[in-house]
Amino acid sequence: MSILGHISKEEFLRDYWQQKPLVIRGAFADFEMPFDAAELAGLACDTEAPSRIIVEKGLAPDFKAWTSKHSPFTDEDFINTPDSHWTFLVNDLERYVPELGNLIEPFRFIPDWRIDDLMVSYAADQGSVGPHVDEYDVFLIQGEGKRRWKINTAPDYPKNLIPDTSLAILEEFAADEEWLLEKGDMLYLPPNMPHHGVAEGECFTFSVGFRAPSILEMSQSWIESFDDAEMNRRFKDDGRSPQENPGEINAKDLQALTDQIISAVDRQKQNLPIFIGKYLTENRGEQEQLEDTEEEIADNQDYERQSGLRIAYTEDSNAIHLFASGNHLELPLSLKKDVQELCENFYYTSDSLKTLLDNNNFRALFQQLLSQGSVFPSE
Repeated sequence: MSILGHISKEEFLRDYWQQKPLVIRGAFADFEMPFDAAELAGLACDTEAPSRIIVEKGLAPDFKAWTSKHSPFTDEDFINTPDSHWTFLVNDLERYVPELGNLIEPFRFIPDWRIDDLMVSYAADQGSVGPHVDEYDVFLIQGEGKRRWKINTAPDYPKNLIPDTSLAILEEFAADEEWLLEKGDMLYLPPNMPHHGVAEGECFTFSVGFRAPSILEMSQSWIESFDDAEMNRRFKDDGRSPQENPGEINAKDLQALTDQIISAVDRQKQNLPIFIGKYLTENRGEQEQLEDTEEEIADNQDYERQSGLRIAYTEDSNAIHLFASGNHLELPLSLKKDVQELCENFYYTSDSLKTLLDNNNFRALFQQLLSQGSVFPSE
């Protein structure tokens, strides 16, 4: 049985994806925890993994008083936690515990560029992050312990947030569905669905979140990537006629300004596919560095890539466009199969890399990825 139970990938994408929740019992029935709570706390203290401790001061159902603290942490931060009603969250977990990439692998029927990261939540009894909404799809996988999930499926739910807190917690929350998830169970939630998960005893919950860049974010980044000379061109109005009302922005000027803005943007459209590929593969933060960043490529060496490395490709009638860590490389169509395997796999044999490394441009890119620690020699 797949992680979707008896539902096919096609059925899931057609009937549930971005539409309605789904509970799959035993989706990860054989999952074994790779760490305990103390080891997870140690990870947060010893690495730069983004993490938070959230403590509920006002008890349910009021949800009025919460505190949160962000990493870096020390041992004292965990020693001083209460006996209940607190949660510890760690993001980008797949970068620091690579074997947990196995939790992400089954979701790759959705393209890699859509997958954001793997987060883990450790909660003491009754711990939660409060009722909230996420603006992206998420799969919630129950590790050790139990967590009760409540959701509100109403499209017009109250959107007011609790004031005077950095946490986006809904001020009002009334559930119309709920489930108790046990080890190996999974809950899929579409974007913008209010939900609230509360630990019943100590528990671990893993979440696979999906990237959903906003049009505004992408547009701003695209405009910032424009050539400075193009965007610094000044407004021109040669041939202007005298104007009787100096306070008016007349129709002719409005049209001229509009046309010049649209023309400048329009001239950049041909570069938009390349920008999107670079944007979607930019690093989410600093990649963990190897001790020896000066290492040169060895042709007889096997390599593997950091799970945090974003790599993807597009294809047009003339070339394959490879994107890695925000870099762009144009390659001949004859290398399509090799590029597909590069993007699909995390482990590369010297034989599988040989054809690509014969291309000097790819070799230079691979050397850059090796130097920054995004790929490294397999042991």
